[in-house]
Amino acid sequence: MEYLSEIFSDYGVENETNKNFSLQNGYEILSKFFADVEKLKYADSLAVTDIDDMMEYIYSLSDMTTLNNIPKQEIKDVLTRNTKNGVLNVPKEYGMFISS
Repeated sequence: MEYLSEIFSDYGVENETNKNFSLQNGYEILSKFFADVEKLKYADSLAVTDIDDMMEYIYSLSDMTTLNNIPKQEIKDVLTRNTKNGVLNVPKEYGMFISS
């Protein structure tokens, strides 16, 4: 969601994902309770080769409803501009914390 919200921010899309505890804010939260906090990140991405499939996915997301008023071709153009060698790499952010 973070990546999609970023590339469609000009269209009013915001990342509304519940972030009570996440990889982004976990260090700050855990450091209040633990002396040592280490964040381990796992770098990964989704390689999308079919932009039409990605568009269908985007339109199925509740956070993307502001795009319903934008012509689909315009959305497709945004996605296409963000591809390299025919692949749209959508970052996935995974990780964990080790605290003691």
